Amino acid sequence: MMGEPKNRPSVADLSYEAQQRIEAMKSQLLIAFVNRLGGTLTIPVDEVDGTGAFNLLMGADDEARTFTFRVERKDQRS
Repeated sequence: MMGEPKNRPSVADLSYEAQQRIEAMKSQLLIAFVNRLGGTLTIPVDEVDGTGAFNLLMGADDEARTFTFRVERKDQRS
């Protein structure tokens, strides 16, 4: 969950089955993000190329049935 220490597990630490489920969910998440932004999104290639200094953190609340996403600089301390 977000807000925890920097030694959070990464996708690479998960089982193969869990990694496959996350991979299958990626297109669904992109569709949800673009829909939330009005159905169309244009991003310059330079902006995509500039994401190497960042991590995407994801939390899930099973009870509320929601996902929470946060972008954080890799060198940022929690």
